[in-house]
Amino acid sequence: MQKNKISNIIFTKKTRDYSFVILFLIVFSIFILAAIKPSLTTAVSLKKEDADLKMIDNLYESKISNITLIQSQMEDSREDLYLLDEAVSRVPEVNKMVEDVKNAADKNNFNIKKATISDVNLNPNKKTIDQVSLVIEGKTDFNSLILFINDLFLQRKLKTIPKMTITKDTEASNGAELNVVLTIEGYYL
Repeated sequence: MQKNKISNIIFTKKTRDYSFVILFLIVFSIFILAAIKPSLTTAVSLKKEDADLKMIDNLYESKISNITLIQSQMEDSREDLYLLDEAVSRVPEVNKMVEDVKNAADKNNFNIKKATISDVNLNPNKKTIDQVSLVIEGKTDFNSLILFINDLFLQRKLKTIPKMTITKDTEASNGAELNVVLTIEGYYL
């Protein structure tokens, strides 16, 4: 008897309608999760990708503007490019460097006693800036030394002085000559 009652309650039209609605909502929820969730994740990832692409676009735009600025500066400086070739030559040009140093020394009363050339790399395959070292020993007074160094730096050929040693005889007077050892480096491609 109870079975019939329960069966009548379960299979009434109202219960069947509610069961259908509940099953429909469950299937619809599963469908929404299965069909719409990938679309939502795709939309979120596309939004992030859009922000990344805008950032990359801004970076490229700044790089392109830098390139155009450099290009315009090159156009403005095109007539002065020969100065770069004079400052840093394509070959060592050791004789030119020695001549420039000798001229500056003669002009400024720097008495060169000894000159040594070292570090000349004649390998033409390298694509870097190389250097020639010229070590000179001589005697001069302090003011002439300053004038000599200034003349070296005013020459068109690029030179640096990475090492300089100045000594004075202990028995010499205040106006005595100084013993100077200079390392002068010239550069070439």
